[in-house]
Amino acid sequence: MTRKLLQVIFIWIALFSTASAKTHPFDVTITYPLATNDPRNLHGYRIAAGYLPEALTWDKLQVYFDLSYGYWHVSGANNYRSLSIYSIAPIVRYYFTKTSYLSPFAEASLGVSYLSRTHIGPRNLGMHFSFQDQIGLGFACGAEQRLAISLGALHYSNAALAKHNSGITLPIILNVSYRF
Repeated sequence: MTRKLLQVIFIWIALFSTASAKTHPFDVTITYPLATNDPRNLHGYRIAAGYLPEALTWDKLQVYFDLSYGYWHVSGANNYRSLSIYSIAPIVRYYFTKTSYLSPFAEASLGVSYLSRTHIGPRNLGMHFSFQDQIGLGFACGAEQRLAISLGALHYSNAALAKHNSGITLPIILNVSYRF
């Protein structure tokens, strides 16, 4: 399953590799949870590589693609203490206004994920396949708008495709990304 997912990802990147050097089409994002809910005592991080095709960039709207790895662990759990999640998702970002140094935005995403385990702590996640939902508010800053900071929410769920669907919810996350 992981091998096929990686093949799809590399094909996707190859299809959208036509951006010009002037647009800074790639970014790296680090996600850190500021609050966790389901399960409690969840800790970890998420790191993502993003790609912004020039063809999907308009004045106030952008659609870019995010390939991520998340490592999550539950403190105090007896079994299933950690979990890795691999995801790919399109992200839609809308800029409320664009200025030369600070541009506020809202973004939303729905993608697919592969979970390394079907349990974390006491929670039964049901299956290895999951959806990743993310929303956020933030701003891009700097003369070239290469740095972006946002607060948002992140959720993983199998959408009741399995008998168990406990999911993972991170109600407040901090995303910091840099475009290059």
